[in-house]
Amino acid sequence: MSRPLNVFAAALRALDSGKGTAIAAVVGAKGSTPRHLGARMVVTADGAQYDTVGGGKIEQLVVEAAREVASGAVARVIRQHLIRDLAMCCGGAMEVAITPGAESRAALELLAGSRLPRVLETPLDGGPLHVRESRAGDPPMHHPAVIDGLLVERVGDHERVVMFGLGHVARVLGPMLRGLGFRVIACDDGETGATDEVHGWADQTIESFDAHEIETLVGGLGPDDYVLIITRDHAIDQKLLEGLFDRDKLGYLGMIGSRGKVGRFKKRLEAKGLLEGELGAARWARLRAPIGLDIGAETPHEIAIAVAAELVAIRRRGGASVGDWRAVKASDA
Repeated sequence: MSRPLNVFAAALRALDSGKGTAIAAVVGAKGSTPRHLGARMVVTADGAQYDTVGGGKIEQLVVEAAREVASGAVARVIRQHLIRDLAMCCGGAMEVAITPGAESRAALELLAGSRLPRVLETPLDGGPLHVRESRAGDPPMHHPAVIDGLLVERVGDHERVVMFGLGHVARVLGPMLRGLGFRVIACDDGETGATDEVHGWADQTIESFDAHEIETLVGGLGPDDYVLIITRDHAIDQKLLEGLFDRDKLGYLGMIGSRGKVGRFKKRLEAKGLLEGELGAARWARLRAPIGLDIGAETPHEIAIAVAAELVAIRRRGGASVGDWRAVKASDA
């Protein structure tokens, strides 16, 4: 199963087909805006579009300007206050840089042809895109920042989901996570033939439930790794949890199960002295169990949606919480 065509691949495909192409990127966003820093769309000279910078009147302006750039005009920047200039009720202000696609072909080839983690630099004036390797001081994934006249963002498949267990939930969840841009590492002991049912959505399949062995095989576990314990056996779950409990740098550690199961596991960890002191309490608080957002999920598909939503919230916001869209701050207008 392949990932959906990304915006960079769409731009490159348009160029390869001989179409004039422009890339629009949100390089400034203040207040309540439909899209934020790093949102992109591709527009061709004949008006074809891929992706969106927010819809409505702001997108209409961007598309009109982008068609001109795609037809040979110089780079442009659209600056609009959504209420004062466009009468859009969402409020806020946006800046969108529009870059001629042909000038960024080298960057597009790197971005479209590889899923390796990289850093993309977008000039705020619509200049050509530039791709480089990561270095100290770069902003975290999904949190682009404006630095010295450039929008700097990490792109590519930085984040991995290490999935222990390939049961009903995992077989729905795996393809879903791949479609959301995660690299998926599927781990199972192979005794039930579950590894034969991966069907191309896993980037790597490992026939083992040994946490230490898997950590070695994947090159270590860190803040860009999301670990899911969802095996068929409670004893395996507990062994995995004990083996991963002290990996404090993990981006996410979650375990499937009822609240009763989680309560029993907590007592067993307490008996082994793993929850002692502030560090033990902090590690237990970090564990997400039961796994996923509380949406009343029951079927494998519902549970997969709940888990996927939680992982998206973690990577976008650093935590999962229930939003209340009725609470609008005056500063968002």
